[in-house]
Amino acid sequence: MEFINPPKELPQNVIHKTFYSEVINHELGYNIFLPSGYGNDEKKYPVHYHLHGWTDNESSDIWILNDIYKNKQAITVFPNNSPHIENDENIPVENIIINEFIPFIENQYRADKNQPNRSISGFSMGGGMAFYYAVKYPGLFGSVTACAGTYHLYYHKDYKGVGEPPSKAVELYNMLNEERYFKEDGILNLVNKNKEKIKGTLRIKMHVGSEDVLFCDNEIMHLYLDSLHIPHEYRIIEKAGHELTKII
Repeated sequence: MEFINPPKELPQNVIHKTFYSEVINHELGYNIFLPSGYGNDEKKYPVHYHLHGWTDNESSDIWILNDIYKNKQAITVFPNNSPHIENDENIPVENIIINEFIPFIENQYRADKNQPNRSISGFSMGGGMAFYYAVKYPGLFGSVTACAGTYHLYYHKDYKGVGEPPSKAVELYNMLNEERYFKEDGILNLVNKNKEKIKGTLRIKMHVGSEDVLFCDNEIMHLYLDSLHIPHEYRIIEKAGHELTKII
């Protein structure tokens, strides 16, 4: 694993830094955007966390999302959260992000720690992680935006829907009625268990391309949220594949 990945060039008001993780006894890289007024006032700012995709790093999406965060009066943070390393190198990414990194950021910077002003997003595997954290820890985030989220690994390790055509989505969704898809730490079980806490407190946005290999992953989650009457925004971008630049 590459623990620290500074970008070749930084967008305006973005800084690359590191924080020390006691869990893995190592420094980890992150990028942070501080609003233009941050250095001139003492107020606290909303804070947004963005999780990158499989095999990417903390610098992968900072330019792609620059037009979105640069004009917002919010702190935006890009941690090195690779799920690739969690699975292949046995590094507990969830523990690091939830129990170390978020508290570190919100104590180090003037972040508004109230739930409505803490949000999270992600792309691909990062999108699935962002959604998973948001429903697993109700009350932590006020909103979640999952771009082409990877959910199948959170459904069940034997799920085989990646790359299936959109026409297969309903069939795959019906298959998820099987008991094995509702294991205790599975994403469907967490959504169901926490649905009353999620409703009214968590704003959910899901975006996916109509030609994305993960379309069925997203359609299934959309159908499941609908079945539980959980409000959410579901946007399909026509002709877009698995590309963050087109999805946003």
